[in-house]
Amino acid sequence: MSSASAQAQPGLTARAQRVASAALASTLVLAACGGAVSVPASGGSPATSRLRTVLEAAWAGYRQLFIQPDGRVVDPTRGGVTTSEGQSYALLRAVWMGDQATFDTVWRWTASHLEGGGGSPFASLWSNGRIADHDSATDADSDIALALLFAARRFDDPALHEEALTVLNALWQDDVTAIAGMNVLTAGNWATRQATPGPVINPSYFAPYAYRTFAVEDPAHPWSSLIDSSYRLVGECSNAVLDGTRAVGLPPNWCAISRATGRVVSFPTIANADDYGYDAFRVMWRVALDALWNDEPRARAYLEGSTFLRTQWSNHHRLDPVYAHDGSVVSSFDDPTIYGGDIGNFVVTDPSGAAQIEQLLLASFHPSSPAYFGDPQNYYEQNWVWFGLALASGLLVDLDPGSA
Repeated sequence: MSSASAQAQPGLTARAQRVASAALASTLVLAACGGAVSVPASGGSPATSRLRTVLEAAWAGYRQLFIQPDGRVVDPTRGGVTTSEGQSYALLRAVWMGDQATFDTVWRWTASHLEGGGGSPFASLWSNGRIADHDSATDADSDIALALLFAARRFDDPALHEEALTVLNALWQDDVTAIAGMNVLTAGNWATRQATPGPVINPSYFAPYAYRTFAVEDPAHPWSSLIDSSYRLVGECSNAVLDGTRAVGLPPNWCAISRATGRVVSFPTIANADDYGYDAFRVMWRVALDALWNDEPRARAYLEGSTFLRTQWSNHHRLDPVYAHDGSVVSSFDDPTIYGGDIGNFVVTDPSGAAQIEQLLLASFHPSSPAYFGDPQNYYEQNWVWFGLALASGLLVDLDPGSA
């Protein structure tokens, strides 16, 4: 059964919930050398203790399988390439696990090899010993910035705070644009420049919980405006008629904002852009995190109104990895990866369903050393099953609880 440790509790303000959650962070502290999780004497419930053990073992396995000694995260399914996304996931997991040694190593490689000069955003792809794509991916940029701010506090390192501000300045300058009366986080520096039909957005890149932290730590930029545009756009993308296809309330992988009308439209240049697939499933996790940490009413309203996945689970006791915008099945097989994001919808709206999906995710765990979930070569699966379990168990905490 899912722990409610980090979920909203009646009678507590959002700030109080985050402060209480921050106390839970001490249960996940790793020694700098990457030792075992330190569990308090009470140990919590047996289910929560088991989740801590699984999450720690999976992190140790991930370090062994995917993180090179120099801090570069590799994707074996793509010939060992490295992405800014992969670096960002490792940084977030390291700081949540209290693994300072791994955090420092991964950050050094990222800053040395992907961070452009002159305050440029991170290059999104590294291959064969060099940058293969200089364009940015804003989910990675914002995840890296959040990880740096968390690490500055958790590891008491002011230098990381300054580095985070540099990242945030580049993120705002290159990846944010003003259109239709709002500031919008686009999908990257390339997406901001898109002339036709207009700026490209990836709803799964929106991280409103992070913008709250950014607004406090970097008052030089109006980060709070991105909270408003994120909720407006994720709703419009989910409910828009895209390329003549009616909506069932699922966010698409990609969409665009028309410069001519200011409305959400399809972005046909990217294949399967209208589908709810391997990008879009992350929307549910990111929106859920804002609901749990901040009791954001727009987050709860979006998830409660997004009934499609819960209906599918109720009727079929399974979720397919890719649905078209009209809800028809595009790919039909079981993949733990997508459950790691989809579970966010259930954590907020259907605790019973969340507990069932949590058990499904746990069933994909292989405890033998190195421990892994599902396919040991699939770095994306390892991350998203871990993120889903950590969210559902209440073990993801806001490490900057003063950023209300």
